[in-house]
Amino acid sequence: MKTITPSELAEQQQQGSIELIDVRTPIEFREVHASDARNVPLDSLDPAALMQARNGSADEPLYVICRGGARGEKACQKFIDAGFSNVVNVAGGTQAWDEA
Repeated sequence: MKTITPSELAEQQQQGSIELIDVRTPIEFREVHASDARNVPLDSLDPAALMQARNGSADEPLYVICRGGARGEKACQKFIDAGFSNVVNVAGGTQAWDEA
């Protein structure tokens, strides 16, 4: 499973548009979240539907973030199990993002 540090992710954001999903609960998301992230809670995550909705950008990396990394790993595994391998977990999650 691929991972990226918050600082590497910030560099990717500066180079252009990225897609970042936050798999925490909506309450957690409202408290603090990474810039450009959109909330897609883990318990309602549908990898196939999400990839289909990307409008031709399914080959671009999809970045996944949670609070500390564990739910992000589970989400990435869901994508991999569904046949989508170009997913990247943000190491340390939102906690590390906020600290960086």
